[in-house]
Amino acid sequence: MRIFAMRTKISAVLLTVFVSTFAAGAGADELRVSTLAGASLVIIDRDTEINPYDFGRNPAWILSDMEYSYIRFFSGLEEISGNLRRNYDPGLQTDLYAGFQGIKKLGERHAARGRFDYRRLWQRDVYHSLEKDQYNDPFYLTDLNKGNFEYYGPTTSVDYAYRISDRIFLGGGFDYEIDTGLKQEYTRPELVHNYFRGNLGVVWEANEKYQFGMIYRPTRLQNKTYFDDTDEGIDNLIHAYIGDGIYETRNFGSYTVAEVMYGHEAVAQIFRRGEAIKAGLTAAYSFGENDVTFGSSTQYKKFHWEENRFDIQMKGRWTGESPLSVGASARYFHADGWATRPEISNNVIVYETPFSFIEAGIGGAYTFKASDLTLAAEYHVRLYDAKVSDYSGGFHRESTVTTNTGKVSLEKRFLNVYSIRTGFEYIDYPVDRWLKLPQNIDIMKFTAGGGYYIRGWEIDLHLEYEDWSKDDLDVGRRGLGAIVWFTKIVE
Repeated sequence: MRIFAMRTKISAVLLTVFVSTFAAGAGADELRVSTLAGASLVIIDRDTEINPYDFGRNPAWILSDMEYSYIRFFSGLEEISGNLRRNYDPGLQTDLYAGFQGIKKLGERHAARGRFDYRRLWQRDVYHSLEKDQYNDPFYLTDLNKGNFEYYGPTTSVDYAYRISDRIFLGGGFDYEIDTGLKQEYTRPELVHNYFRGNLGVVWEANEKYQFGMIYRPTRLQNKTYFDDTDEGIDNLIHAYIGDGIYETRNFGSYTVAEVMYGHEAVAQIFRRGEAIKAGLTAAYSFGENDVTFGSSTQYKKFHWEENRFDIQMKGRWTGESPLSVGASARYFHADGWATRPEISNNVIVYETPFSFIEAGIGGAYTFKASDLTLAAEYHVRLYDAKVSDYSGGFHRESTVTTNTGKVSLEKRFLNVYSIRTGFEYIDYPVDRWLKLPQNIDIMKFTAGGGYYIRGWEIDLHLEYEDWSKDDLDVGRRGLGAIVWFTKIVE
């Protein structure tokens, strides 16, 4: 039995959201691999192959990557809670979603892949925050109350590939999401989140072993916060922070605060795909700038944020004819971000955050053929260098730290029909971009699940439990997640 895995959203470690957003994988959290502790370096799966689509999401390679057409129905529930968090993170967050996805060969030369879901995100006990994500730039919008937010909306992604010759492949697609959130307590704003990213790619297959790819991705993100006259008959009162310590107080009736980010990303890919050894290298450069505007009838620019990123990743795997597979990886990531206040000067930097890390990983998996049992283990080490300089508030933070991640997992198959899976992942001292979490946190994640194949249908289940702790603090954080897939093979 083949397990058919595709991208889905698993309960995320909040500390790594910034980095994972710009990772090169087409699906960072395939269901089978996620249940096996996320050991994508050594677990052989149809969605963790080292090729232009699975390692970079180059849409031009869909036709070469796919094996079967299928349609999948899925649903999931994720919850994370606890006080071991940054100030503006919710005390309790519940994410419920359902949707469908699939891939279809449209002819000898082209294929399409798509996904649609609708979700309800509930953030409770949010301390003062008036944004869905306070940590996407150094400008924080707050009021004086702790409150609850509810967000509703769809997300979709589509990729299409066309082979124009035996060696040249073109592809295009997009990601789109929109949702609306409401805060239940004063100041009761309405938040509208709108995101679009294009995905354009080309692959040249020099021969059976070597492929070269290019990807271009334009991005637009818009968040708007609408304030209306209050039910209490008093003005809305908000604080607009510039960094960590300086803020402005504003009183008004109806008002709009908006942020619009435009970004561009270019990616180069090189792959060597032999019988026993497969290796890939991706190099990405991206640029984004975000303007925050205030106003009622006329908007004026209040804050400006720019950022450059470099992301170079390498991944290799040896399989051969033995039941052993061995993998290795390396990564270098660097980001420079800086902020200005256009109403004062476009040339004076008020906030700066250089952030970088280097990472190396190694792992192995072994399958006992007589019992159809697979054991896998991976180890990753990441060296961070992060700095935050808040020139307006006079704050400076920096950290040079090493994070270790270990993963172990087990999968047992029965009669090519059933499978059970379990995994354990341990992370010591994760780091967030803004250096606002307590240091020396440990994270343990336990996963379990399985698959069942019957009459062209495949059912997959994923369960997880996540525990955050810190030795000298009597607080923690817990995460729970459950996801189920129903996949129908149509070819």
